[in-house]
Amino acid sequence: MRKVLFPLFAATLAFGADFERSNWHTQTFFQVEPYTPIHFEGQGQYLTEKIDEEVTTVPMSLGFLFSPLFTPIFKADIPFTFWLGAQFGEFQFGEISSGKDYVYNGEQSGSGNTLSFMSFNPTGLAGFSFNLIGNLDLRVLGGFGLQYYRFEDKQTATTKTHSETAMSYFVEGGLEYRITELFKDGDLKIGLHVKKAFNKLENVRATEEFKPTGEDLSIPGAYAGTKFETIETKLPIRIGLEVSLEFGRESRRDRKVRFALRDRDTQLRNNSEVKDTLSDWDCMAIERDYRFFLEDGELPDMSEKYTKAQFNDVLESYLAFCHPEDLATKEQLYSTLDSNKVQLKEYQVSQEESRYKQVMASNDPEMMEMFLQYYPNSVYKADIEAKLQIVGDYQVFKKAQTANTFKSYLDYLNDFPNGQFRNEAEEGIFRLVQESNRVKDYQIYLKRFPNGLFVSEANHALQEIQRASGIVETPAEAVEQNEQPQEEVKKTSKKKSKKSSSSKKSKKKSSKKK
Repeated sequence: MRKVLFPLFAATLAFGADFERSNWHTQTFFQVEPYTPIHFEGQGQYLTEKIDEEVTTVPMSLGFLFSPLFTPIFKADIPFTFWLGAQFGEFQFGEISSGKDYVYNGEQSGSGNTLSFMSFNPTGLAGFSFNLIGNLDLRVLGGFGLQYYRFEDKQTATTKTHSETAMSYFVEGGLEYRITELFKDGDLKIGLHVKKAFNKLENVRATEEFKPTGEDLSIPGAYAGTKFETIETKLPIRIGLEVSLEFGRESRRDRKVRFALRDRDTQLRNNSEVKDTLSDWDCMAIERDYRFFLEDGELPDMSEKYTKAQFNDVLESYLAFCHPEDLATKEQLYSTLDSNKVQLKEYQVSQEESRYKQVMASNDPEMMEMFLQYYPNSVYKADIEAKLQIVGDYQVFKKAQTANTFKSYLDYLNDFPNGQFRNEAEEGIFRLVQESNRVKDYQIYLKRFPNGLFVSEANHALQEIQRASGIVETPAEAVEQNEQPQEEVKKTSKKKSKKSSSSKKSKKKSSKKK
């Protein structure tokens, strides 16, 4: 069961990271309360007077929130963000009392002992945020957890500690303001929050009682057996400051726009003639061909290539089945569709990593070229170019191998002089030479591959053919003669014809004399 659930959970989280599709939303916050007085009231085992002290602290809290509606199943276009989370809250410390007089065995004593405390409040959180206007949000949270106190009794030579826990619950509300976007979908916010705690700590023991035995000659500390009747925060409502980092925040207007555009997407899909959903690569091809982006701040003029009707038909299909990440861009696309005007804004495609994996697995040069076109500054550019070189090498060689001609193999070698299939191309050429078994082909092979893989075989075959035909000519001379320019060949042929004609005339004269 665990093996099944874990991949399912991981896949859900991965899909949840796509904010456009899944409403992914988290927040990390740090809170501090500049002033919080805590009143300690209690009695020690041997103290001559009660403890009635007020300690001023600066509580600090660190928390994490996430929206539980992060899957498409629970996706809802409402102006609320629901939160679940946890908080390590109200970390505070201070000195409660020191130097109290006490009486032991009828004798009064003054001691320099001190009693101090440290506390924190781990809680679970739940609540919601509501966008009031612009960058201002209202957040309401409720918490339930444990209040942990650790008391420290420092005596002359020893230090004794004692811990107590109690249930804790509170409610808080705050205003948050977005300062700036630190990075994509990551907003830095500041806030002011008020907090009301409902728990009241009573009968809290701070130190253990001193129980002497007959042989024990030790003297107890001043704060032995201290117990507080109440530990109470004096402020009914506590005020604090907050700094937070929020991921995936949507303004109230964006939610309304997305809600409206979702209805329009549904209408387009229901009325579209294209029944199959377009893939990411189909969407990229549409962007490439119809150029749904700006160049130097202006939209390319596509009126010469496409009519307005063609453009609008494609734009309608694109809006029905493709999902621009930027809501403002999508809103502008719908405005273009409504007004029959081409007024678009450039936007970033968010699926770079997944498309890179698809490209590397496809071994399709066209897809690789498309990736480089859309991501010219990608971190994967070097990998794609290297793979494209290998795949291009293979594709061209396979075409040459399919054609199986001298020209196809030589074209491959010209395009890829250091290609991976250079030896295979040479082998294909020599196989064709052997099939033709002509002197000229062997001579061309030796000229083209002077240090080739089959030089010795070519020389041997050439000598056999020449011996069989009665021609005694070295391979080098034959090659040089074969490689002569066409004009020189014509001149030599003319000279030979003149010599032969003069020789015939001389033979005729000699015969007449006889």
